[in-house]
Amino acid sequence: QTCSEFGFYQTCEKGSRCFFTQGLDLLPTQDAFCAEYAISQPQIARRIAETNAFYGGSRPDLPPHNATRILYANGDVDPWHGLSILAPLSPELPALLVSGASHHAWTHPSLPTDQPAVV
Repeated sequence: QTCSEFGFYQTCEKGSRCFFTQGLDLLPTQDAFCAEYAISQPQIARRIAETNAFYGGSRPDLPPHNATRILYANGDVDPWHGLSILAPLSPELPALLVSGASHHAWTHPSLPTDQPAVV
């Protein structure tokens, strides 16, 4: 998905509690990484635009998509939250950003070691 849909590398903000590489900016070297798969920078840009057009990008509530009844649940430690919708678009498209939560925080049973914000 990095080269074919999103053009996104999992990195984290400096000083965060994220366990991925912090503060890494790979976009200038993206050509070299994706070139190993015979995908050029213009192809990446085109595929990102196609993905955003298909799913509605940052405004899936607008035509032609007219999305409703979607909860955008995010954790601030999840490196993918940068690709999500972080503020409510409408009452039918709420957004939730949970401090200390990571990717898949809500897909596993709670544990005694979980942070209170995630439980």
